Amino acid sequence: MRICLAQINSHVGDIIGNQKRIISAIKQAQNEQAEIIVFPELTLSGYGCGDWLLHDYFISACEQALEAIIKAASHLIVVVGLPRSAPPSTDGQPRCYNSAAIIENAKLLGFYDKQKRPNYLLFNEPRHFIAGQQLGNFKVNLKHREINLGISICEDIWHQAEPVAAQVAAGAELLINLGASPYAIGKPNTRQQSFTATAKRFNRPLVYLNAVGGQDDLLFDGHSGVITAQASQSLAGFREEIKTIDIKQIKTADRLNQDDDNKQLYQALTLAVRDYVYKNGFKHVALGLSGGIDSALVATLAADALGANNVTAIMMPSQYSSQHSISDSEQLARNLGIKTHTLSIEKTHQLFAQQLTPLFADYHQGLTDENIQARIRGLMLMAYANNQNCLVLATSNKSESMVGYSTLYGDMVGGFAPIIDVYKAQVYALCNQRNQLNPVIPQNIIDKPPSAELKPDQKDSDSLPDYDVLDAILTAFIEQRKDPLVIAKQLNTPISEIKAIIQKVNRSEYKRRQGAIGPSVSAMKSGTDRRLPITFRPNF
Repeated sequence: MRICLAQINSHVGDIIGNQKRIISAIKQAQNEQAEIIVFPELTLSGYGCGDWLLHDYFISACEQALEAIIKAASHLIVVVGLPRSAPPSTDGQPRCYNSAAIIENAKLLGFYDKQKRPNYLLFNEPRHFIAGQQLGNFKVNLKHREINLGISICEDIWHQAEPVAAQVAAGAELLINLGASPYAIGKPNTRQQSFTATAKRFNRPLVYLNAVGGQDDLLFDGHSGVITAQASQSLAGFREEIKTIDIKQIKTADRLNQDDDNKQLYQALTLAVRDYVYKNGFKHVALGLSGGIDSALVATLAADALGANNVTAIMMPSQYSSQHSISDSEQLARNLGIKTHTLSIEKTHQLFAQQLTPLFADYHQGLTDENIQARIRGLMLMAYANNQNCLVLATSNKSESMVGYSTLYGDMVGGFAPIIDVYKAQVYALCNQRNQLNPVIPQNIIDKPPSAELKPDQKDSDSLPDYDVLDAILTAFIEQRKDPLVIAKQLNTPISEIKAIIQKVNRSEYKRRQGAIGPSVSAMKSGTDRRLPITFRPNF
């Protein structure tokens, strides 16, 4: 049995473009003499349409685009995901079905509608979709025999997989799952392990097609594959791939190339940058290059994602900038081959001081003067972006964002924040990972103590615990939702220090709400998975 896995990168809303990609893949499958071709969940519309799914004319456009796909599907079985019209819901709100169209030899056999609608973390599918009721078994004619297909969509095959169990009981011989399973660190391997257990449980070969590509703060890693009770074969991760696989020829178990988490995370972030920039019509990005590790990583990701010619780094030294920060930035830019401009903020900073000092007796105390510097830099970056029609990449990481160690309208400016869901310890790990391939990030950037350089001899450790301690506290509180007392005991840290960090997290929610979006790569991303009020006064 020859099955074509069409792991294509859909563009949300680009229905005609997605239609063309689907038909092109169908032609490839026909040329490769495949008997079945399978696409990911909601391929025709793209996954992440939001409330466009509540507009009738959007759904109608998807259904109309399906007609050309049906006509193109001669001598082939096609299983493709799309939204389709549903009858009025009981609460009067517009919704649709999350469906798979099953096509045989240019004729529509019918639809399977997703039954399990996730409503946790980033998912809110009951808002947009009505649950399907049908079994999902389809008998189709292959070249030499008839076969019973069991079609499911993403969540239907997770956990207890009741819809799939019912299909197997009804005679399904081949299980096919269309998915849009978002990436998180470690998720590709977890997914494969889960699906391998499912294939063994039902003793049926399983074909699963996972979406690939970035969509706002969603990120899909691909890693589609075919699994039998004895063996498996997977497609590439983090890129499009269309490949025909003969199930009988799969002899060994594929372990996703043994990629470690840091290598996969770097690939994920690179894909996220590339897709956000290009899918939103930009060709060029700019960022502030400070000599610190965060901006170094973002610059490297951008160069790898877009090509060095499409990245401009703006260096904006002040009276507090160390010479090594300037020289490190210059060395990084040379190593990457990216364009640079140097714009000193010193005179502008002095002008602000002259104008504001009469208003504030304590102007040079506290954060006022520090934040002015960050906002001058943000203003220069946005001015450059406006003039050059490019996108600014923000460089904040998760550790600093969660505790508010960043300046609103300053270093937070930008249209996309590639590492906003990456802890500081992971930033170091990713830099070391990238340098194993080619040592482009100067070692001094990795080794020196992190500093915002907004006042003399400033270090991050003046305001925050060491990042390994901070990251451990944040992981326990945010991702594991642990009680502060439990965290203090587990980390052998004073409860007062734990509560101080949690207070910083709570008080900076307003900043995160106004910051640039970035790819969700952790088990609990702020804003996507963790939705909290800004106005909040805990007394417990």
